[in-house]
Amino acid sequence: MRKNRIYSPAMLLIATILLAACGQAATPAANPSAPVAATNPPLAQASPSLPDANSPSTVTANCTLVSKDEVGNILGEAVVEVRDPAKDGSLCVYQTQNLILELNTQTNFGGFVDSVNFMKQFRANYIESGETPLDVPGLGDEAFYHGGSGYVRVLLVRKGNTVYSFGLRKITADKSLSSPDNAEELEKSLAELVLSRQP
Repeated sequence: MRKNRIYSPAMLLIATILLAACGQAATPAANPSAPVAATNPPLAQASPSLPDANSPSTVTANCTLVSKDEVGNILGEAVVEVRDPAKDGSLCVYQTQNLILELNTQTNFGGFVDSVNFMKQFRANYIESGETPLDVPGLGDEAFYHGGSGYVRVLLVRKGNTVYSFGLRKITADKSLSSPDNAEELEKSLAELVLSRQP
């Protein structure tokens, strides 16, 4: 019974990221060299009242933490669409022609009580499954990559009572998703930018 409780929030976090990523696989255009046809209106058009994305922002609206231009500069590709699939500000998806970045923010940890215990249990469960998280010293209060180097390599960062996750995926020619070779480096750069804006 206790084990199910431990896995639920961690699995929910992973499921949210993976479902968002999998749901986006059909978005790219049939011609890989053509621009991505947005199936949803860009967030800026849907929510004109959002503050300027270059200004300081709160953790309650992921799509305002960094602008699409800033994400594009780090990824080396223009962001053609920004989506808020969770509709509660906890998840933002930035999409370029070839990449999808999911930025997730978690501030409610249910049975884990707080972010420290959440990260501790997430790490313990991951190790118990036979995997070794890759620590990222000097990033937030604690940070590590989890998942395989192929598809599910995600950066988890705790700062105070907030846990951020950064997942970067590449859209392949067959419209499947995989991690780019430099995903860890790009996820870390994005995390550094997000954290620089938080108190």
